[in-house]
Amino acid sequence: MIYYPKMYGTCSGANKAIQMAYKLKDEFKDKKIYIYKEILHNQYIIDELAKNGIKTIEDYNLLTKDDILIIRAHGESKNTYDELNKKGITYYDATCINVSKIHSLVENKYNEGFNIVIVGKKSHPEVNGTNGWCNNSAIIIETLNDLKKLNKNDKYYSVSQTTISVDLFNDVINYLKENNYNFEYDNTICNHQKLIQSSSIELAKDMDVMFVIGGEKSSNTKELFNECSKVCESHFFSNLTDFYNFIKKQNYTLKTKIGITGGASTLKTQIYEFTHLLEFTIYYNSRYKDIIKEMNKFNNSLKQDDNEIVKDVINKFINMNSDGKCLRGCLIDLGYKLSKDDDYALALSCAYETFETSILIHDDIIDNSILRRGKETISYSYEKEFKKYNSSDNTPYHLALCAGDIGFFYTNELINKKYKNDKNFSKLLSYYNNIVINTIKGEILDVYLPFIESHDKNHLLKESDILEIYKLKTSHYTIVGPFILGMILGNSSQKDIDKLSKILEPLGMAFQIKDDILGIFSDINTIGKSVISDIEEFKQTILYSYIKINKQDYLDDLLKYYGKKNLTNEELIKVQRIINESGSLQYAKDKMDEMFYITKTNIQSLNIKENVKNILLGFITYLELREK
Repeated sequence: MIYYPKMYGTCSGANKAIQMAYKLKDEFKDKKIYIYKEILHNQYIIDELAKNGIKTIEDYNLLTKDDILIIRAHGESKNTYDELNKKGITYYDATCINVSKIHSLVENKYNEGFNIVIVGKKSHPEVNGTNGWCNNSAIIIETLNDLKKLNKNDKYYSVSQTTISVDLFNDVINYLKENNYNFEYDNTICNHQKLIQSSSIELAKDMDVMFVIGGEKSSNTKELFNECSKVCESHFFSNLTDFYNFIKKQNYTLKTKIGITGGASTLKTQIYEFTHLLEFTIYYNSRYKDIIKEMNKFNNSLKQDDNEIVKDVINKFINMNSDGKCLRGCLIDLGYKLSKDDDYALALSCAYETFETSILIHDDIIDNSILRRGKETISYSYEKEFKKYNSSDNTPYHLALCAGDIGFFYTNELINKKYKNDKNFSKLLSYYNNIVINTIKGEILDVYLPFIESHDKNHLLKESDILEIYKLKTSHYTIVGPFILGMILGNSSQKDIDKLSKILEPLGMAFQIKDDILGIFSDINTIGKSVISDIEEFKQTILYSYIKINKQDYLDDLLKYYGKKNLTNEELIKVQRIINESGSLQYAKDKMDEMFYITKTNIQSLNIKENVKNILLGFITYLELREK
């Protein structure tokens, strides 16, 4: 189970800064909005703002009088404000109210003749900003050793960085008291951070593991991690990819007690994104094992034929029908879990994975593929076996075709055997057949378009042609179809089925765009199949269509290699360069990201079981991150 502390995530100062940025963007649509330096120590927030056109700038001298500048939450020196006013730059102050209070305290005490002591990190922007309110004369105390710089004949006024360790500040004040220094002080550590720390530590006492989420340069988040580490096994992550690469290797289950918290500069939405990915990973690892167990049982039931030739074909099919990722099977189970919470859908998951194997065998024949799932394809395996006969006929492909065909009917037999008495059987079978038909329609287009495009120079290719393949061959087969099958089995209403179908369709299309990108820019060891096959097959993808339709000046260079057999690694690199420099890669990524975003937004608004919603959101993040 996953738990949150009573207090976690962004403080009011951080929220104020973020909200100000978005509000100004909406209010001044015709102006450029900039933030002076990093608004918070959190790259996630900086990237999100940049996506919305609110960029970070390091030098305000680059601004014009028509631009708008935001002072970041950490605050700035008095000199910065003076310079901005002198240059006539329009600015809005997002400095945290607690930090602004420190600036006033320091300025007043400095003017009264006190020497200023700041307990904090010398390199921290908040400390530098505060130092700028006493003419940069402050003594910075990072460790107790720094206290040797103080002179007992002087009088001091001490404040703290708002995110510094409570223990360090107390140790400094106790030292000054015990050694009879002439000083005054204010404890200016942010109360929100104290509450985050105390509630996170309290939670950590009961956890098997704690995850602390936040910016890698965030002082308060690092301090939070340090405190949690004293209590239980703890890990600090600022990057989703690093987080996923870690959790996928762990054996976390629903029984593992996992705590998740975040520092005062970590948005709750960011923490939830990590949580949802973790929920999906735990769910997927659990269901994957169950589906594989069901698949092994099913595959073993197929080893019954007495004819050695037929048995060989079936064994090759069984080999290919093992070790899949079972994502589609998991989606069936997840769709079913919208209504019910048992293992009734496992057989349907197994059947659909068998259908997937069958359609992939046919796909490998069409594409002349050598590898699938990191294994030799059935057609290539037979081709190697029959080489000794020096024959050039198509028998290896015919046998592979038979292997694919038999898999389709194994699927039908399994569905019929398990669910023939279910009240939704007719609807289930009808919808499954519709998935098969749409997948084959997509395959027809996927076969026809590369041929006509490579042979007819006058062929008018449209992006909608590519999107139609994505919708039929991938979206309904990979995402929409499996999830809706699970919903049908769980007796969901037709209204809910129609709503989820519409919401999930762009997700499946984004999945295919990602596949197209990986198919050219990944490597054979990662994706388990050739990275030149899409190029050699003249595959019609958004990457190709964008250049054909929008960047004709790159097309001639691309056609030197696109469709060429036995492509060399040097030629692959040239294709990658063309796709990148033409803007095609960025266009595909933007379209994919938009589809991911639309799906995620729509799912967040759904009124469905919370755990299913969270797993679905985590699944989307997984698809965004996947490398194979």
